[in-house]
Parts: sequence; C-alpha cells; structure tokens
Amino acid sequence: MTIELEKIGESVRAGSLHAECEPDAEQAALAHVEDAREEIAHAKDEVVHAVHDLDEGEEHLKTAEAELEEARHHAVHFLVDGEEHETREPEQTPNHIIREFGRRDPATHYLVEIDGGKKISYQGKGEETITIHDCARFQIISTGPTPVSDGTNRTGVESFTAGLIGLGFEPKQVPGKTANIYFSYTIETGKFAGKAVLLGFSVPADFPLTPPAGPHVSPYIHPVNPPGNHPTGGIHQSTEFPGIGGEPWQYWSRPHKQWGEIKKTVAAYMSHIWKLWDSQ
Repeated sequence: MTIELEKIGESVRAGSLHAECEPDAEQAALAHVEDAREEIAHAKDEVVHAVHDLDEGEEHLKTAEAELEEARHHAVHFLVDGEEHETREPEQTPNHIIREFGRRDPATHYLVEIDGGKKISYQGKGEETITIHDCARFQIISTGPTPVSDGTNRTGVESFTAGLIGLGFEPKQVPGKTANIYFSYTIETGKFAGKAVLLGFSVPADFPLTPPAGPHVSPYIHPVNPPGNHPTGGIHQSTEFPGIGGEPWQYWSRPHKQWGEIKKTVAAYMSHIWKLWDSQ
C-alpha cells in the first residue's frame, strides 16, 4: 500500500512539473498577435513607399511628356541648297520641302539629303514623309538639262570672296586679273567624289545680282567640247588662270538657271556647283 501511494505521489509531481514546463497558450497567442502586428506595420510601410514611388513616377512621366512636347515644337535648323531654314514641323514630305523652302516645282525637281559622305535620294518618293533633323543638308536636283552660256564674264569679286571664306574656302586672286579668284576644292559627290581640283570663277561686277556664268576647273575633267549640254558639252579651254596650279584649265559654261528665283548668296551658288559634280 505504501509503495502504491509513493507511485501516485511521483505521478502527481511529474504531472505538475510537466504543466509548469509547457508554454502558456495565452502567451503563445499573444506572440502571434505581436508577429501579426509587425507584419501589418511592415506592410503599411511598404504601401507608403509604394504610394511615394507612384507619385514620383507620375511626376517623372509628366516631366517626360512635357519634354517630348517641347522637343516636338523645337525649331529644327537645316540647309536647302546652301540656304539656312528652320521649322517646328520636322515631319514633312520631300515635295513640300522643295516647294516651301526651295521655291521649286516638284514636277521637275527631286530632293537629295547629304548625310556625311553619302547621299539619300528621294527621287520618286516625293510624297513619303521624312524627318528633318537639326543641321540636315538638302540639295534640290533638277530633272531637266543644265543650260550653257556664251561664256561672257565681267569683273568684281569682293562679296563673292567674303562668301567663300564664310563657307570655309580659301580663295586667292589671280595676279593681274583681280576679277578672277580660285581655291582648292575636294569633290563631294558624283563619280569624281574624293578628287581634289582647283575651282576658279570670274565674278561679275554686280554680284550678287548676277552670278558667275560657270566654273573654271583644273586639271581637265572632260575633253574641250564647246557645243552640247552638261556634263560633257559647253566645255571650253580657259586662259583666265595662267600658270595657276601647273595644270591646264577648262571653263564649264553652266549659268545658274534659277538665280532670279532664290536668295542670292554664295552658298546658293556653291550648291549649284555641287549639283554640277553630282550630275556627272
């Protein structure tokens, strides 16, 4: 009997010890509540940051849209036949550029863009929309024949020389022939692209009212052939630049057909010279 009572006592004591060591259910639940509160607080912080990021993103979007709108209405500066122009509508057709800025007829002309050392022709693509970029260079090319003249020249070079210097050339006067100037020129286009030549001009006294009738070229590019049309006709032997450069000179009779219709500048005249080389 005593042994059984001792066993019962031991069992009771063990049960009490087990109860004391077991975690309190209320404490465990309280810990869960605290964990949940921390998770909620963390989630709220994330929501606050997300709302802040959203506000910042919307502000950035508004700024970017404003910049895009401003860029779309920014004046684009470009050259057509050597003349400076600007527009706030960069999306245009080649035919519109020919009419609006070149004052030519698209029915008898097409547009060429000069991009570095290459040409982009829009012949046959006059109604396709293109983008005019800042500092773009365009040439308007006639689809008709280039006229020739009788080779009559006058004297006078002051304004023409100043215009050439403004374009980066280094013109010099021919000793004893103050009406005549010449300079080094690297051909940019056409089948002679990259070739270095000398160009000379006899400039009329009333320039810019009247432009030179055509360029003098050294060395010979084509055989002398007074009759005929450009590119191989209307070519004469020239004696206007004796001894200059050590090679013979020839004169190309190539008057500027649209001179009366455009702004009369040296840049516009040199655009005419560019086209002569381009159409070789």
